Amino acid sequence: MASVSVIASKEFSDIIRSKRFIILLSIFALLMIAAVASTYISATQGIAAPTAMPRGFLLSVASNLTSMMAYFAPILGIVLGVDAVSGEREKGTLKMVLAQPVFRDTFINGKFLGTVAAISLAVCIAFLVNVGGSIIALGITPTGDDAARLFLFLIISIIYAVAYYGIAILISTVSKKTTVSVIASIMIWAVFTFILPIIATMVVFSITPIRIQPGQNMTITPELREEIRRRITITETVNMFTPNYHFNRAANNILRAYIGAGFMPEGGATSGRPLQQAIRAVSIIESLAMVWPNILVIALIAVFTLIATYMLFVRQETR
Repeated sequence: MASVSVIASKEFSDIIRSKRFIILLSIFALLMIAAVASTYISATQGIAAPTAMPRGFLLSVASNLTSMMAYFAPILGIVLGVDAVSGEREKGTLKMVLAQPVFRDTFINGKFLGTVAAISLAVCIAFLVNVGGSIIALGITPTGDDAARLFLFLIISIIYAVAYYGIAILISTVSKKTTVSVIASIMIWAVFTFILPIIATMVVFSITPIRIQPGQNMTITPELREEIRRRITITETVNMFTPNYHFNRAANNILRAYIGAGFMPEGGATSGRPLQQAIRAVSIIESLAMVWPNILVIALIAVFTLIATYMLFVRQETR
């Protein structure tokens, strides 16, 4: 009887040898290289590369890395999950495999493990292309704290991709046709990535418009501070229903060693001078303390969707 490890090994081998996996990974590797070139151009415009990576360089690299991974991880998860079950069912291979001495739970668990391994490999390759390319291009050496933050970002990116894989394979298990699974998965991704942020922006501008005259300095007032706070709260409330928001918040905070401590005017809160961003340093422990709820939400999405897929797939045996 085939074991979970055997099925996982075969699934992993089939994925990494497939044309769509190679094409997708190649496209994003090229985009990562383009991001490295952008980082290099920005860094060489009057900024000399030191022997150790200062926060400005890490922030510059992280900005491109986060932006690219925010698109790469969901697309990777969706591509590997949309036909994981429905495609096997349409081709007739699912019936053939289950006709062998293979239990349904063994089969689906093997697919989970094999695909998660392939996702981890792809995310690691994209990550190394960007970070390694930036180090080579800029001639810099990350510090220990930088390396720890980048490693945490890598783990979060893998969980993020698995969350979208869980959504896609759940839809694939429910759907009888791959086309339906593809359309539904893309629609969900589009809603999370584009539609909800647009709705959040529209809601913010309709509820709390901030009117500033052209050429007018943005001076601190209690009313302005309250309006900014309300806008941020409303935007986060709408976007918190998407895994994209939680990933971006977690990634941005993990990769930043300095954060804005609030908007304060030069000379004090009552000086009437233009707003300045107050900056303070944060440790990696503080960063984790700020974003662990976001990481937990992404992980729960991945776990719940995979559990739901497992339960649905196993129960389909009696239908």
